[in-house]
Amino acid sequence: GACIAYNLVRLEMANVAADAQCNPTDISFVRAFHIIQYELTWAAATRAYGKLPSLLQRMRQRLVTELTVKRPGRHFDRGVKSKAQRYPYKKSKA
Repeated sequence: GACIAYNLVRLEMANVAADAQCNPTDISFVRAFHIIQYELTWAAATRAYGKLPSLLQRMRQRLVTELTVKRPGRHFDRGVKSKAQRYPYKKSKA
């Protein structure tokens, strides 16, 4: 289920990025996940099914407004940090 949810969020991010004519990497995954979660919670609570298209359109507009802000002065790209070692490395005398 987690893989399906992940791929659905990524798919929605790609669709929104194509509509906004930007790169999908300009949209933060965490922000997109929270927006989608919030909007779908409200969509599930509504009893009028005729409002669903407008709720989905509002969700897509919020995703566009939450594009990742390009921070000036950033020198390094984001990357995965290596896991901290539990024990220090033994240095050999060579």
